[in-house]
Order: sequence, then structure tokens, then C-alpha cells
Amino acid sequence: MTWIGRKKIAFVPLSRPNAHPPDLIPSDWETDILRRVLYDPDPTTGKDKSLRAFIHTASSGIADLDAVVTERHSVDQQDVPANILEGEMGARLRSEGCDAAAIVMLGGPGAGTNSGFWSRFVMLEPVGTWAMELMHGLTGFTDIYPFGDDVDQQDPVMGLYDEMSSAGATHPSAYTKVGIEWLDRAAIAEHTGRTSTYALHAISLTQPPPTGRVAAVKIGTDVPYMMVEARLMADQFDARIPKEGVIVYVVQTPDPLGHRVNHLRPLILKTPQALSVGQAFVSDNGIGISIPGSIPGGFLVVVDDRNAPFETGQLLSYGDAGTPGNVSAPVTVGFGGWQDFKILFSGTNVAGENRIYAVDQNGQLLSYGDAGTPGNVSSPMVVGFGGWLQFKFLFSGRNVAGENRIYAVDQNGQLLSYGDAGTPGNVSDPMVVGFGGWQDFKLLFSGRNAAGENRIYAVDQNGQLLSYGDAGTTGNVSDPIIVGFGGWQDFKFLFSGRNIAGENRIYAVDQNGQLLSYGDSGTPGNVSDPVVVGFGGWLQFSFLFSGRNVAGEDRIYAVVV
Repeated sequence: MTWIGRKKIAFVPLSRPNAHPPDLIPSDWETDILRRVLYDPDPTTGKDKSLRAFIHTASSGIADLDAVVTERHSVDQQDVPANILEGEMGARLRSEGCDAAAIVMLGGPGAGTNSGFWSRFVMLEPVGTWAMELMHGLTGFTDIYPFGDDVDQQDPVMGLYDEMSSAGATHPSAYTKVGIEWLDRAAIAEHTGRTSTYALHAISLTQPPPTGRVAAVKIGTDVPYMMVEARLMADQFDARIPKEGVIVYVVQTPDPLGHRVNHLRPLILKTPQALSVGQAFVSDNGIGISIPGSIPGGFLVVVDDRNAPFETGQLLSYGDAGTPGNVSAPVTVGFGGWQDFKILFSGTNVAGENRIYAVDQNGQLLSYGDAGTPGNVSSPMVVGFGGWLQFKFLFSGRNVAGENRIYAVDQNGQLLSYGDAGTPGNVSDPMVVGFGGWQDFKLLFSGRNAAGENRIYAVDQNGQLLSYGDAGTTGNVSDPIIVGFGGWQDFKFLFSGRNIAGENRIYAVDQNGQLLSYGDSGTPGNVSDPVVVGFGGWLQFSFLFSGRNVAGEDRIYAVVV
């Protein structure tokens, strides 16, 4: 049975002549019951907190009720079963079109229960108890609060984030709303792949969600699976939730109506404190949930399944702790399309802003900012309007004076130096800092040696690693120092950057796919022995370079093939 449409419910006032403590019968009991059911304005806010208002609101208008109050009854019994009047009036109520009946009593709280067609609760109990018992009878959904024989009592239940867990007259979760058919299953996104962004429409708002939004995200196909939804104090009912934000919970039962399996709690809440913007959660099995921003009526959420393979064209960001194998798990800062660029590198513009530079198919030079959170690389600015495909090498660095520059080698083998002012099309006219021969190098990039000196590194035809200084004036690149004596041409990737400890490093990927980290002391042949900071798999990338995100964190960037 489902609670869809209007259900006729009979409310039966029942007193006990010898109750302990005595039942105090109201003078207008029937009117008091109808007030609780049909219209019960809060004395402070004036908002209707009646049973009918709750059911209509929580179901987004799918469910409704028609209430009748019957004649009073009396039973001389302290503990009155919910179905005690079945023999006396059950058949009559059904013949009159009633879908459910509820005995309304006068004792203390804690009386709420259900027995199919019949429910029982007392006047002193809140509307959440009345709703829960009737929902049991009309939907078949069970209790999902704690039981004494739960085998996982260490795991928190949903509490006020689900009516069927707390009887608190708060909205049911997306899981529960789907189970009782107050929410279409299609309104819940099923996450696939590695990383995606979703716009969550708060579950307390009218469902289904508007175009472009989802009511929740389901992660995983088999039990247990994870659910993510947004909660706002959007009405008089969800005003009682502990905190607004995004909640993450795990469903441990295959039953859509919440029944336990193997004495496991059906739903366990993984975020007792709902996540706010800027916060994140990572599950024990490597599912990352982060909240990059809010939207009217909800939140943006990024789901990162770290067990899934990366997708072609994603831009990944790693941190290097500086010790063997300790490169961090990546953050997917760009969701796709990065493989289409001809050239990709990072640097700093004249204003000191950390940027990722890319040359597109039209030869434009684009500039992006990386906020450091999943998918949050900014929209690009076109800082160079065309012609950037002509260069054999293109990279960024600093000259000896510490000025941030973009370096390029033109068709004549000259080394050019540009400044990026950070506004559209405003890359400066180039300065020729090296007069010729720069096209002959195998690799060319810039960085800093261990002493903090800004250098331009080059690998010559003999596989030597050379180090130059750019004085910042025409033709004034210094004579090179041979800091590495040979074998540098064998690397697929070669670039410089800084690890998390702030040490200046030269990174290389060897033939085994290991990521190596070297230090350059600045004297001939004195590049250190490498540290293997990444144990394998680094050959899979189409681009690999280092830089800093907007927050100034040193990162290694990679684009998945």
C-alpha cells in the first residue's frame, strides 16, 4: 500500500477510567484532535505545524489526508493495544471508506505504535509521532531508529535528518521518500566514472527538482551504497534539523522500505555535522565528497570516486611530500578537454597571480586559475590573441631580477621573453634574451636551483643538463653551467617545481614510469641523486608540469591520456 493521493483517516478518542495517572479528558477533545490534524499554527511563527501540513509538505503534494473524528470510546485497561477496537469498529470504518484509523489517547509520551490499519498515539506526543505511525500503516515503511540488538551500534543513525528515524516532523531522507514513492527514483543521480559535479536541490523543497538539478546522488550499485543530499531549514519542519548543508549516509539494506538485514542499521549517517561550503568528506573506501559552493535552494557537490579510473582529458593536481613514493592522491581540478591543447604549462603573471597557461587549436594563449578544489579551474582569459603555435618551446619562469616571464623559442632559434599583465591580449612585446641556437635543444624548461637562483634549464644533443641565467636584458642570457653530465635526453617528461616542504626540485619521468625528484646545487655536475617520489604510472599522461594553485600551494599537474 502506498500513501499517494488523499487517504481517509478515522481518529478515535479513547480514554481509560482507571488510568494511572488519571486521564484528564479535554472539554472539547474532538476539536483539539482536528486542530492537531488539520490546522495547528505555531504560536511564535504562525506557521501551520499540523499533521496534514506535514504530510502535504514532506510529500510535495503527492500525499494528503481527510480526517474524521469518531465517537469517544473508553477501555478500562492501562496498556491499550493499537488494534483493540478492530472487532468493534474496524469493518465499519473500512466500509465508510477509511484507509487507516488511529486511537488518540491521553497518557504520557512514548505511546506511539502501529498495527497495520490501526495506529495509536497520545495528545501530548508531537506531530512527528502521529505522522510516523500513520506512515507505517499507509506506506509499509519501517522504523530506522536504533534497536538494542543492532550489531553496528557505533554508527550513528539518521536522527532528525529522517522522519522515520526520529519522529521529529522533519523531512524524510531521499532514500525514504523514494521508498514510499514521494520522490521519483529518476530524481536521484547515479554516479559513474571518477569525478562529477552535481547541483543538489534541497530535499525539503518541492520535488522533483528543477532542470539541471538532482534530489540526491547515489554512489554504488550494490549494498552498501552511499547517498548524498542537501538539507536546508527551508520550512517549518526542516527548521529542526541540526545543521544546514550536505549530508552523506550509507544504505545497508536492499529493502526499499528500510527493513534491517543481519541486524545492521538500515541507514548510517557519515556526516553528523552536515558539510558546509568549502568542507569535504572522504569515506573509508576512497569516495570523496566536497562542497565547492552553494546555489539558490541547494549546494554544488563534487563526487570523486578514487577507485574509478581517470578519464581522458582530466587535469589532475598532486602534492609532493618530498619522501619516497609520497606524492599525494590527485585532485581532479579540471574535468575534461585538457588533452586538446597543443601546449600546457604553468607560471605567474606580472601581478603575481599563479596561472595555468594553455595554447588552443587557434594558437591563442589562455590563462586559467586553479582554486585547488575538484573541477574548480576558472574560465580562461585569452591573454595572447594568436600565433602561439609557432613556437618549438614555450614555458614560464623568472629572470635573475625575479620578474615573472613567459619564454618562447621562435622559428629562428631565438629565446624570447614576454610579460603577462593578466588582462585580455595584454602579453607584452617580446624581448630577445637569447640570440640563436635555442631550437637545437632536446628539452627546455625553467626553475630554481637549491640556492633559490632562477634558472633556465636545457638538455643538449649530448644529453647534458645545462643551466642558464637570464639577466632580463637583450641577449644577456649567461653562459651555461653543465649541472648534469649526461643521460637527461632519456626522460619523457622533465620539468621543475617545488615540493610541499618548499624545496626546489627538478622532476623527471624515467622509462619505468617512475617520478624522480632531483636537487640542483648550482655547481657543475652536482645535481643530486634522485628520490623516487612516485613509484609508477607517470608515463600515462599527455602533459606533466608543475605550478601553484591560487592558494599558493605547490602542485604537480598532469593530463590523463
